[in-house]
Amino acid sequence: MSVLQNELTHLIFLAEVVIASRKKEVMEDTLQCLLYIIKSLPEVEVPDSVAEQIAHLTERIEEKLRQENERIQEIQGNLGRLAKPNSIA
Repeated sequence: MSVLQNELTHLIFLAEVVIASRKKEVMEDTLQCLLYIIKSLPEVEVPDSVAEQIAHLTERIEEKLRQENERIQEIQGNLGRLAKPNSIA
């Protein structure tokens, strides 16, 4: 099945509206549509400036996920210490 250029253009428009308007209730659906398209392509030819922006955004995503993971581990560690009974010698 082919997705026509006008359908892709409309999806790009919708994605831009979702991002600009911070429409969190449809963000997951938007990402899922874009993910389906990306997964269907073996590779994509993009201008250098776009490749640089993608690399920058990828780094930001990875850093935010890393920070979130570290924070979750810190919280779990604190909860683990709170759950242990204090032994007074």
